[in-house]
Amino acid sequence: MRIGVLLTMGFLEAEAAPVLDAARILREAGAGLEAFTLAKSRHALEGAAGSVWTARYALPARPELDVLVVPGSRSLARAARDLQIELWLEEVWPRLQAVFLGANGPVFLGELGRAPQLVAAHPAYAGEVKRYAKLGHETAYAVGKVTTTAGYLFLLGALLDHLQSAGFDIEPVLEQMALAFD
Repeated sequence: MRIGVLLTMGFLEAEAAPVLDAARILREAGAGLEAFTLAKSRHALEGAAGSVWTARYALPARPELDVLVVPGSRSLARAARDLQIELWLEEVWPRLQAVFLGANGPVFLGELGRAPQLVAAHPAYAGEVKRYAKLGHETAYAVGKVTTTAGYLFLLGALLDHLQSAGFDIEPVLEQMALAFD
């Protein structure tokens, strides 16, 4: 399984890093899993906390992916309106098994007309998210292939649930990260 983590300017490192680390732990435990970052280009992107990341792949050169993770970001609406990103998502959408959205991820799909009607989001982004979909009271909602979350560790938890239902043993992640998700 290939998991792509889409980086946009101002992305939440606290959402991207745990996803990548969980995939690393599973891969080291023998799982057939690969995770990588991708962005519009391979230029440096500053995260919300100030760290600077360079995506492993630019969108045109990325490998096929099965799962897309979109960490929250203050610039998600602008990123979704970027023609290159919009065309890329249109191309890969039919082949994606699952899409996981971070703290304000519904904004990204909302700009593209793909947000589910009922979504989860972090309270700090509620006002922005409500412009695109009805905000529910749960920490995650799965509708079709899209799972919206309240972000942060709720994003990681939703992805781990998906991996577990796909037959991956997530116990090494729970042990190494000292996490417990129901």
